[in-house]
Amino acid sequence: MKRLLYFITIMALIITSCEPMAEIYDEMEANDTGYSSSVEYTLTEDDYVAIADLTTNSDAASFIESKMYFTDDYPAADLIPAFLAQLYPALSEGSSVMVTYKYNNEIPDDLTDYTDLDGYTIAEDEYQSADDILQVVKYYSPGYSPEIYIPAVLAEGVADASPEDLLVVEYKYSDVTPEVDMEGDAYVPFWEEGFDADLGTFTQQSVTGDQLWVQASYGGDDYAKMSGYASGAQENEDWLVSGSMDLSGYDEVYLAFRHAANYVGGEWDLLSVMISTDYTDDVTTATWSELTVPVLPAGNNWVFVESGNIDLSSYIGETVNIAFKFMSTTDVAATWEIDWVQLREPGFQILGKDPETLKTVYEYKSSGKWMVSEDVYIVTGPDYNAMGAPGKYDNFSASDLPYDYIPALLSARYPLAGEGSEKVVIYRYYTGVTGVYTITLADRYLFSDGEWHSTYQYVGEMTSQFLFSNGEWVFDPTVVFEMGSADYQLIVDWVETNIGSEMVDSYGTQEFYHAAGSYYSNFDLRPGKWDETVFDSWQDAVTAAIGNALLPSKFPNAVAQVSGIDVYYTVTFATYGGPSGKFSVTFQCTKSGPNPEFTLVTPIAAL
Repeated sequence: MKRLLYFITIMALIITSCEPMAEIYDEMEANDTGYSSSVEYTLTEDDYVAIADLTTNSDAASFIESKMYFTDDYPAADLIPAFLAQLYPALSEGSSVMVTYKYNNEIPDDLTDYTDLDGYTIAEDEYQSADDILQVVKYYSPGYSPEIYIPAVLAEGVADASPEDLLVVEYKYSDVTPEVDMEGDAYVPFWEEGFDADLGTFTQQSVTGDQLWVQASYGGDDYAKMSGYASGAQENEDWLVSGSMDLSGYDEVYLAFRHAANYVGGEWDLLSVMISTDYTDDVTTATWSELTVPVLPAGNNWVFVESGNIDLSSYIGETVNIAFKFMSTTDVAATWEIDWVQLREPGFQILGKDPETLKTVYEYKSSGKWMVSEDVYIVTGPDYNAMGAPGKYDNFSASDLPYDYIPALLSARYPLAGEGSEKVVIYRYYTGVTGVYTITLADRYLFSDGEWHSTYQYVGEMTSQFLFSNGEWVFDPTVVFEMGSADYQLIVDWVETNIGSEMVDSYGTQEFYHAAGSYYSNFDLRPGKWDETVFDSWQDAVTAAIGNALLPSKFPNAVAQVSGIDVYYTVTFATYGGPSGKFSVTFQCTKSGPNPEFTLVTPIAAL
């Protein structure tokens, strides 16, 4: 029995040494003289009143009692400990309480209607005017005000509108009125493929090899992609072939496209653009001629360049197919990306400034007309950019609170606002909640004493652990979570951006640098699934994946300490193949965001 007790004691010390709160737990054991327990508790309205009564901060007391939630200014970490001491006087060293509380509040009922408004996007054929300028440029500007033209578009495009109906209208706008130069050296596309969702009008044909042309997306760009690399250079011949295109009726026709290439190694003869007048459905039986591409990309990076105009005038009157022919060998396996493809003819040139996408809330009035709502404002991309930090992702967050920025925005937008003016402001908010991330919120702002004031601040329900240590309750900021599909995808995306797309499969869901895959939600540890030339073991690969890629991406605003206590992240993940199962690892945030840093504390251990 003594040997068994000794073994249990030794194991307890080993486990304790691996905990993020190790020093606090050591103090608990050293001072443990009373009854200890682990408890879960949810605060009631009466509890908020009790917490308010216990604090010596009069501002915090008034706020907590009236609002019934906590904020960054009045944090739960500072205010709950005194309440726990009163609630659990018998608990002592070694005790813990998981407290569920409200951090800010749910959206008030009178604002929820604004968070899910119907939307209407102005289509290209709806940009019109008497002189056809809007029909040509397809965006509004100071000289062609959206407030003049959009009501007519909505009158025709929206059926069964009722007074006070609200609609979020999305449209393109430039703050420079454009001019159209009909004499300039410009070209107008009359056919285009952008690969927005798939390969569109193109089809892929594989003559040799297992790799295929696929649609891919990155950084807002959609493109067709072909790579000859899959756990090493592979031999391939793959064609991306357009549908048939009739070039009859044109005086001049040019082909143009935007492309990027990497790992070419100077072997440009492996990447070619072909044209055929007798293609049916098999590239091997058609007659193909190679076209000369005026502008090639660097061949050693991911920078897109435009090909320049490729003259197809000799094919006018013919029906043709265009093809991008890709070849690779066991020595050279490039990646070729085609952003868009156009057929062009000489046309006009638009002089001005590129438009941005804006959103405005319109209201249907009792007069039977749509007008810009005087009471509602929606924050869009240019607004976020003008405010600085929120422009990075076009949303607010816990580190960039909306009510720290919106008052200045409203002052700039409504400089003549009078005392008592009100505006409902709709905006995007980053929650950090897995599977939710960014949501639409609304707040009502009141203009008083020369300033705009928020009447509501968003937050939701939170659960935090508090520990009884050295005679007092302290907040434990440790973050504990199990990786889901979205978390593995964050690692895949990180590898594609920072290591290279050749380390990601054609589906964009598995990477071969750390072995993370979002399709099966695990790390695939089989040989060839992670880079053994970089990492000495699969543990090193997974540790790097979580510490360098996942945590900084998932928690860009992580902080090193909360109320003087170091912040740790304990992550559970799944593996497949040598070995398979669930494991955990713990990191400490050693540098606060933006660009936080995480340091390994507890190595990977099986669960």
